[in-house]
Amino acid sequence: MELRIPYRVAQTHSRTGLAWALGPLPSLVAGLLLFGATSWGKEVWLLVGLTALVHLLAFLATERMARYPGQESWSLAGFNLLLFTLFLVAVLAMGRLYYSRSYLLAATLLAFLLLLLYLRGLPPVRLALLPGGVADGLLRALGRELPPLRGLEGVEGVVADLHCLDPRALPLLAEAAFRGLPILHAARVYEGYTGRVPLELAEGLFALAERERSLYRLFKRAWEVGFVLFLSPLALLAGLLVALAVYLDLGRPVLFAQERVGLGGRAFKVYKFRTMQGAPREGAYAGEEAERITPLGRFLRRYRLDELPQLWNVLKGEMSLVGPRPEQRILAEAYAREIPLYALRHTVRPGLTGWAQVHHGYAEGKEETLVKLSYDLYYIKHLSFFLDLRILLRTIWVVLSGFQAK
Repeated sequence: MELRIPYRVAQTHSRTGLAWALGPLPSLVAGLLLFGATSWGKEVWLLVGLTALVHLLAFLATERMARYPGQESWSLAGFNLLLFTLFLVAVLAMGRLYYSRSYLLAATLLAFLLLLLYLRGLPPVRLALLPGGVADGLLRALGRELPPLRGLEGVEGVVADLHCLDPRALPLLAEAAFRGLPILHAARVYEGYTGRVPLELAEGLFALAERERSLYRLFKRAWEVGFVLFLSPLALLAGLLVALAVYLDLGRPVLFAQERVGLGGRAFKVYKFRTMQGAPREGAYAGEEAERITPLGRFLRRYRLDELPQLWNVLKGEMSLVGPRPEQRILAEAYAREIPLYALRHTVRPGLTGWAQVHHGYAEGKEETLVKLSYDLYYIKHLSFFLDLRILLRTIWVVLSGFQAK
């Protein structure tokens, strides 16, 4: 069958070279428009050069973050350009270097437009899909009928479940290899399209075995603690205001602690501001407690302000900023008995926000927990700095929109 999907799903070839070529262009074009084509002084050359470097870094970071599923191209482009441009402004200010506001604005706007074209401009990849195994799950996820494919002419790759191959497909795969076409495992394409790991037992275990082994796990802890400490004055002020509001609404205590399961299956106490009348029941879903939530509690939950005390859990090393959300101990033990791969989500620290949280929201019951687990395993397999940045960026939208707030 003929499958047409976005480039980022298959990644049959690298676009990094294109990012290197396009990144410096906006700064050069803006320089020619504002400073003219005559000889530039050293100050102008330094400004244009630093701006070109910043835009190149923004292009490379955006290209890396865009490899993960999601459609928010404009926010990716805007976030990275804003982040690196603010860094450039700080360098120019601290170094007392020459700068032009009109130039920086023009260059950044041009870079934003070019980056959007870069993210959306390439046509979809044309692939041959062989049914069977995980490939059938990919078909269900696509939700549409695919036209038959007569041959490999014009095809950029072949997608098949390499763990569940029909012997009749071997001649086609041999022809693809002879033509130099990449043969993509259907689970990889499924992950790239859905942001989830197939929960077949073998695929789930492969997800854990194939996860990236890098020093990022150590770096992750360092930057998250540094980030929390940097935000601590603002977090403390916000926490005091929320505590006062909760006290006026519900009285004492303003905090409650609940046992959750963390790294390695170890239990710990997670802290939250109270949002409902009485104490929360152990093992109860959020939907079952809705009637006891106060109007203030709904506001705090919508904007995740009730979870501010969990920054203390991050500093203690019990949680991360980004990771699978910690589950109540009673529910986690029940799910572990019913779902063979459930315990794999405890191979990393739980987080304030996570890949499953921003894509699926809260889960109630076994079926929703299975979907959430498939997102969690994707995060564990692809854990990286750029994936964490992507999650934090999407979390901003989730908080502002109140997505799945309970």
